[in-house]
Amino acid sequence: MEIYIHLFAVIPSIFLGAINLLLEKGTLLHKGIGKLWAVLMLVTAISSFFIMPTGALSWLHTFSIVVILCVPVGVVSIRKGNIRRHSACMLGAYIGTVISAYFAMTTPGRFLYGVLY
Repeated sequence: MEIYIHLFAVIPSIFLGAINLLLEKGTLLHKGIGKLWAVLMLVTAISSFFIMPTGALSWLHTFSIVVILCVPVGVVSIRKGNIRRHSACMLGAYIGTVISAYFAMTTPGRFLYGVLY
């Protein structure tokens, strides 16, 4: 069940993140997608700690820790007007998610690897 919650959050977050990176910044659409993306990213990160195919945490969980730290810092940063920190945090969280998704899909023994191959 945990893997499905994780996938339900991560798949749209990858698409929404890409869209938001392409949108004009500061618009209502950017802000709305950003809020949804932030929630989905936190659900993705937290749910990952319940997914342990080997019975223990893996190096991929490092990305979850980064997301749990970066997303709130990014939200607080934009509220304080620190666009540079906001951009860095959100871009870092997004890139980390894409990288971890790639490895989750291409590492034998992982759920997505089994589904795809």
